[in-house]
Amino acid sequence: MNNGRAIPLITSVCYVRLAVSEPGASARFMSDIFGLQRVADQDGEIAFRSDDRFRTVSVGGNSADGASVGIEVWNDTALEEIGRHLHENGFPVQEASASDCQRRYVQSALLTEDASGNRIDLVVRPTRSGRRYFPPRDAGIVGFHGVGLRTTNHARDLAFWRALGAEVSDWVGDIAYLRIDGLHHRIALYPSQRNGLLYAAFEVEALDQIMQNSYFMQESQIRIVQGPGREPASRQMFLHVEGPDGTIFSYVNGMAEIDGKKRPARQFPLTANSLCDWGSESKDVPELRAPMNGRTI
Repeated sequence: MNNGRAIPLITSVCYVRLAVSEPGASARFMSDIFGLQRVADQDGEIAFRSDDRFRTVSVGGNSADGASVGIEVWNDTALEEIGRHLHENGFPVQEASASDCQRRYVQSALLTEDASGNRIDLVVRPTRSGRRYFPPRDAGIVGFHGVGLRTTNHARDLAFWRALGAEVSDWVGDIAYLRIDGLHHRIALYPSQRNGLLYAAFEVEALDQIMQNSYFMQESQIRIVQGPGREPASRQMFLHVEGPDGTIFSYVNGMAEIDGKKRPARQFPLTANSLCDWGSESKDVPELRAPMNGRTI
C-alpha cells in the first residue's frame, strides 16, 4: 500500500466540520438524539466527541469556512509529501494559519479541495482527550468510523485520494470504497449532481446497538434514511438517519478486514441488492438509490 512506503501517508478520518443553518438545534440532535458528547464551544463552533479524540464533529454557522473533512496525516514529512503530490496533480493546497489550526485542534495542516470542491483538511497531531468519552445517551458509539462524499468529478476525485495513498477496495457501479488502513473502507465516493458530505459514520458495539438505535429513532420521530441493513461488499451493518440540514449520520458495525490481503477491486452492479443485502432501500437520497429500468428510483 501507498507506493511501497514503509509507513502510510494518511492514517484516519478524524473529524467533520459542518456548516448548519441552526447550530443550536443541530447541537441538540448531536447530543440528545444521536448520542455524541458535547465538549467545547469556540469561535462559533460547537464540538462533540465520539471516542478518545478531543472532537470528531463540530457544527457552526453557514460560513464559507464552516464545512470540511479532517484527514489525519502520519507526520509533517508525510504532509509535505502529500502537498507535493497534490500540487503536481493540479489540486489547490494552502498552508493552514495558526488560527486555522487552533480552530481545528491540530498542530499543523494543509487545507485543500478535491475536484468536486469538497474541503479536505490534512492535519497532523489532532488533539486527544485525557478524559474518558462519556455521552449523554447510551447509543453504544465507540468511535468515528468514516465518511461518504458526493463526487461530481469521479475520475479526478479518485486521483486526489490516490495521491494521499488511498486504494479502491471495491466498486458498486461507480461508487468507490476507499481503504486507508486494514478495514475495507473509511471513505466512499458517491457519484452525484452536487458536492458535499453525504454521511458521517460512527461505529457502535454490535448489531444490538444498531437495532436499539433504530427503535429509538422511530420513537423520537427522526427520519431513517436507510436500514437497518448490510453492505454486501464490506459486510458492514448500518443505520442511516437524517441529521442537520439533510446530512446523514450513521451507526455502523462489522466491516470486513482486508489488511494484507492482495486482491483486485471487485465490481458489483449498481442494484438494490448490491447496496444492501438485507433488502433495505433508500427512497429519498439519490446517491443511495439503485436505478430501475435505466432511471433512478
